[in-house]
Amino acid sequence: MTRRAPLRGDELPEIAVTPPGPKSLAAAKRLRRAEGAAIWGAEHEPIVWARAKGSVVEDLDGNRYLDLTSGFGVASLGHAAPEIARAVAAQARALAQGLGDLHPHATREKLARRLSRLGGRLSKVLLASTGSDAVDLALKTAALATGRRRVVAFQGAYHGQSGAALEVTHFPASPPLLMPPGPPRAIHIPYPDSYRCPLKRSCGGCDLACFEEGWKEVELACDGPDPPGAVIVEPIQGRAGVIVPPPEFLPRLRERARARGMVVIYDEILTGAGRTGPFWAWRRSGDDAAAEPDLLVTGKGIGGGVAVAALVGRPKLMDIWAKHLSASGESPYASTFYAHPLACAGALAAIPLLEKTTEEAAAVARAFEAGLPALRKLKGVGDVRQAGLLIAIELVSDPISKAPDSARAAAVCRELLRRGLLVLPGGRGGNVLSLYPSRRIAPAQVARAVEILVETLRG
Repeated sequence: MTRRAPLRGDELPEIAVTPPGPKSLAAAKRLRRAEGAAIWGAEHEPIVWARAKGSVVEDLDGNRYLDLTSGFGVASLGHAAPEIARAVAAQARALAQGLGDLHPHATREKLARRLSRLGGRLSKVLLASTGSDAVDLALKTAALATGRRRVVAFQGAYHGQSGAALEVTHFPASPPLLMPPGPPRAIHIPYPDSYRCPLKRSCGGCDLACFEEGWKEVELACDGPDPPGAVIVEPIQGRAGVIVPPPEFLPRLRERARARGMVVIYDEILTGAGRTGPFWAWRRSGDDAAAEPDLLVTGKGIGGGVAVAALVGRPKLMDIWAKHLSASGESPYASTFYAHPLACAGALAAIPLLEKTTEEAAAVARAFEAGLPALRKLKGVGDVRQAGLLIAIELVSDPISKAPDSARAAAVCRELLRRGLLVLPGGRGGNVLSLYPSRRIAPAQVARAVEILVETLRG
C-alpha cells in the first residue's frame, strides 16, 4: 500500500477518479447496509471522506476537494486545526471523561468563564453537545421563566431536528410525522427578505412591512388563552439561503417581544463565532443596547471541530433552573456527557483564535466578495448574497418571476463536486448554492474556487 503524503491544507483541488469513485461507492454501500435509513436519501451516492486538513478534503479514491462548507460551518479554523488537535490530545491524556454535573472538571470551569465574558450581560452559561440540544435548552428556560410554552418563530427558520428545536424549525416546513400531537407550539411569521419579499413588494422604504403584518398574528395570540412566552430568531437565516434582514429588524423585534413579556432568543449556531464579521451576528444591527437578546445559542464553529454548543443568557433567566432541582440536588438538565472534557478543551482552544483572527476572516470575505460581480452577471443567477463568510448564490429559471431552479442547483452541485468543490445546496426552494468557507482558506484556493464557480455556472 502506497503511503500518501501528508495534507498541507492549502492544496488546490485535484480529481483523479470521477467522483464518487469506486472506493467511495463500495464504502457507502457497506455503510448503507449497516446504518439506519433515516440518514440516507434514496438516490444519494456520496464521496466518503478519508482525511482533511485546512480547507482540503480527500476521499477514499484519492480525490482532493476544496471544502467551501467547512464541515457545515464547524471547521471555522480549518479541518484538523493544529491548535485544536493539540488541546484535545493533551486533555485526553490528562482527563477524558468526568462525572457530568456531579463533580466539575477544571476545563469546564475555564470554558464557562470564557463564554461568560463573551456574552457581556449574558453572563451565565449552560453547555450542550449539539446546537439542537442548546435550542431545546433555551426554549425550556424561556418556558420555565414565563410559564408559557408557545413560541414565535419565523418562516424559513432552521433550529435543529430534535424535540422542541424541530417545533420551531420551518425549513421548508417541519415534517408532520415528526411533530408531537396537539396544537402547534410555534407561530411562524414572515422573515424580512429583500430578494423575495413575503408581501411581493419592491425592496426599499417598506419599514419592515412584512414583519409588521406577521406580528398582527402574534398580537392576536398574545391576547388569547395561550399566549407565546418567547421568540426565537436567526440574526441571519442560514439554511434558508443567507437571508440578511435590514439592520433595524432585530431592535424592532426585541421591542415588540419585550412589550408582550416574551423572552428573546437568538440562534447563533451558524452565524456566531465571527462568521459574519463581529463575534455575534446580532451586533451587525449597529445598536447593541436595542438589539441585545435575553438568551443566545451558539455551537458549530465555536468548537473549531469538536462537538460542543452552549446557551448563554441573563443571570436571572439562567438561574430559574435552580428552582427545579430535586431534593437530592439532581439536575433536570445535565447528562453523562455534559461538559465533556475533550469538547471543552477544543472550544477553549478555538475561542481565543476566533477572537484574534477577525482581520484574517475579513480578508477572506473580501477575497470572495471580489469574485461575486462575475457571478451576478451569469444567466440563471438571480441573486448573490454575502454576510462575511456566509455566501449564497441563488439560481432562478426566470429573472422576472424569480422561479427557483432547484433542478439546476442540484446539477450544479454535482458538477462542482466533479470539479473538486464541496458546496451545500440550500434555500427554501432548494435552489441556493451555500458557501460557509473557513477563515483560513488560502488566497489561491479562493481564486480557484471562484474560477470553478464561474466556469460551472456559465456552462
